[in-house]
Amino acid sequence: MKQIMDVAVKAAIEASKEVLRLYNEGFSVSFKEDRSPVTTGDLKANEIITTYLKGTSIPVLSEESEKESEEIRSSWQKYWCIDPIDGTKEYVNKTGEYCISIGLLTPETSLLGVLAAPSLGLFYFAAEGLGSFKWEGKYEELYDLSDKENLTDELLKNSVKLPLKPESESYAFLTSRSHFNKKDEEYYQGLKKKYPEITLLQMGSAIKIGLVAEGKANEYARLSSVNFWDIAGGHAIAKYAGLEITDYVTKKAINYKDISTLLISGYIIKNI
Repeated sequence: MKQIMDVAVKAAIEASKEVLRLYNEGFSVSFKEDRSPVTTGDLKANEIITTYLKGTSIPVLSEESEKESEEIRSSWQKYWCIDPIDGTKEYVNKTGEYCISIGLLTPETSLLGVLAAPSLGLFYFAAEGLGSFKWEGKYEELYDLSDKENLTDELLKNSVKLPLKPESESYAFLTSRSHFNKKDEEYYQGLKKKYPEITLLQMGSAIKIGLVAEGKANEYARLSSVNFWDIAGGHAIAKYAGLEITDYVTKKAINYKDISTLLISGYIIKNI
């Protein structure tokens, strides 16, 4: 698994360089059929990441690539699932709250994940048999490690194992900045009754999963549907930190069996 992790980590680091360069120097924005934005940063990151991952001979499913038919996807027992920039709206609005997400999926679960947020200086990685970790060094130092052999081993020398216990005395609740709706508000009001000393934190992208795993928040809920690629990387970060991501509807651990829609109905992760 470490050899595959080396590839995923290197892909995330190399994509980070270009995504951050464009973030700082300028990028163009266009819109998909559903009116969601896509930037030159998304497209360049997709190109970099898929180039690396295809070298593993494992199929790749990306938000920004042409989608294979359901018939083809149904034959995949294992595949990469990536979001080159999760939180494109945050990238466009320059909040810094975006991340690169790479996951290795089976129909049942996520076997490996990387979440990289270069503007926030956050980098998480996890895999079956390895555990879940957060890079503790400066983000720029990742670029110096990128070409080293046994990259994952090098990362582990300056990383902390997850989960970490929540730091705040109050109950810290994370939710979406862009997708907060009536359902989320009702859920939050329910939590307020249970935890009078609650703090509501709103921000973008799946990097929130990493923040829960490292104890920056007690809970994160996203109660509207999400695509597989929105959670594939973060799922592994949570799972191998010993934290369960539960489906909001079924109340069971999320899975990736609905290949017809590539959707999960919503999810909750807690670190209490």
